[in-house]
Amino acid sequence: MPLLREISDSAPESLLALRGLEETAPILQDAQFYAQPGSAARIKRARTGTVVAKVTRSLNEANTATPPTPNYDTPAKSIVSFDASVDVLLEDRNEDIEAELAHQTYLEAREAGWVLQTLFFEGNQAGDAEDFDGFRQIVDVSWILNGGSAVPVGGDAQKEQQQIALETFKQHARRVRGGVPIAYMNDDLLVRWITVAKNLGYYRQSKDALGDEIELIGNIVVKGAGQKQDGSQNLPFTETGNTSSIFFVRWGVRVDTTCLTSVGVKGRYAGQSGNLITNNVNLDCVLHLQDLTALVQSQGWSLSTL
Repeated sequence: MPLLREISDSAPESLLALRGLEETAPILQDAQFYAQPGSAARIKRARTGTVVAKVTRSLNEANTATPPTPNYDTPAKSIVSFDASVDVLLEDRNEDIEAELAHQTYLEAREAGWVLQTLFFEGNQAGDAEDFDGFRQIVDVSWILNGGSAVPVGGDAQKEQQQIALETFKQHARRVRGGVPIAYMNDDLLVRWITVAKNLGYYRQSKDALGDEIELIGNIVVKGAGQKQDGSQNLPFTETGNTSSIFFVRWGVRVDTTCLTSVGVKGRYAGQSGNLITNNVNLDCVLHLQDLTALVQSQGWSLSTL
């Protein structure tokens, strides 16, 4: 399945920007992208098969197929964009102006990545028409589940509550149909879950397709939701009762939870204007839920103390 790096332009400006974005928006290393031109794509919504109660038949008995009625969505792409500039005076000072512009492009991409990471969770086009909707906005109401609880630490007295919390975690994850999802959660909650999973014997490690180490609870990949620009955490404990949500996501290309883009990340040398030379970077994209069962929001999770 294509990652953003596989779709994006291979120009030096693009690669620098992509490197910076992935460092502070690590969700870009999970999200599955596909390229399609235009500001808004007309794509078929995923369709389940015909509901049947019997799948066996007699010899020579003909099957009856039900042709699909296609449903189309037209998600509009948002423009993630930033510029990086340096002063031409650096050249007069015998400094490497191209190297400085490249480094500045990387630094600007890192700053943009903080905002992009948050958009994947909290983006709200109704609040800002230039943003795209994040998980909290696109999840179907039927797949918003309650029942999360405090995840305690401690000895035998807390083990029963830990086990119940783990059972709920796995039950909610199983609501994602068609395969094992990735669970995104508040970073502090992730630390707690890793501790509990180790105590209960459900923790393990593996490597993803890029060779990076990943952590799992059972067969569910668990990841932190990352941070905002100011250092605060995404998915904070600010929901009802000082709780947070876990988002279980199954990624796919034109199926499940997917991302549309035009050409991925593309950087361009924009030339000189006045005393500044500039690189311009753009990413045309939108997050789209193709199959309602591919995204589950599990509410009510919190930390507890002894």
